[in-house]
Amino acid sequence: MRINLLFLYLPLLFFLSCGKDPSTLPAKVNMNFGMIPLGQEESLKEASLDNNGENGVYLSITDGTLVINRIDFEGRRESAEDVFFTAHFDPPIIVDLGEGSSSRYVQFDIPQGVFERMEFIFHLGAPGHLPLVMTGVANLPQFGEKLIRFEYQYPEPISTIAQSPEGNTIVLKKDVVSTASVLIDAEKLFRLVNIGLLVSSEVSNPTQGETIVINQDMNSPIFNVVANRLSQSLEVIIE
Repeated sequence: MRINLLFLYLPLLFFLSCGKDPSTLPAKVNMNFGMIPLGQEESLKEASLDNNGENGVYLSITDGTLVINRIDFEGRRESAEDVFFTAHFDPPIIVDLGEGSSSRYVQFDIPQGVFERMEFIFHLGAPGHLPLVMTGVANLPQFGEKLIRFEYQYPEPISTIAQSPEGNTIVLKKDVVSTASVLIDAEKLFRLVNIGLLVSSEVSNPTQGETIVINQDMNSPIFNVVANRLSQSLEVIIE
């Protein structure tokens, strides 16, 4: 009887040993892209554009385009091996920030587990595409309403540490589809732009209206203020 039980037990052990390590099972993560707009109410309070007390002075950033050609992922797990991968995109991901839509569907299979740290590195730009453009409107004293166009022209990687909505560790499960929301916070990005910078800026005259173009060649003082805040204005929320 013991011999028979032994013959039954050994194949069971072999079967279990051949089972897949749970820490390698994939959890699906959908990538969504968009922005947190800078509206008139927020800009009056945060962007210091109402210094002279004149009503109706504001900066509003509500639209834009983000181009991503590659995403690197680095994940540190509590009780399992760390996870690293790189995804290339040709054609690139072109994001309409105002609409919160992208030119292609992006989903990753990431090994499940409890992540102590999760970092995304976004490589921006592609041939024929600016890495980042953000647009809006400024209403300025004596100048009236002007269009705003911020152009980030450097095709370099931008990294950010992903967070959960509660700010805790991130848990991915194989039977639960998670969502990673990649957002550019326009309020953070333009927080240090003040009324003095805008009223002293150079204005272009395209056919569709006077525009304050902000890039490394035009209005570079404003560009430097904004560009230096890009990495801290990009966030990834995992739910």
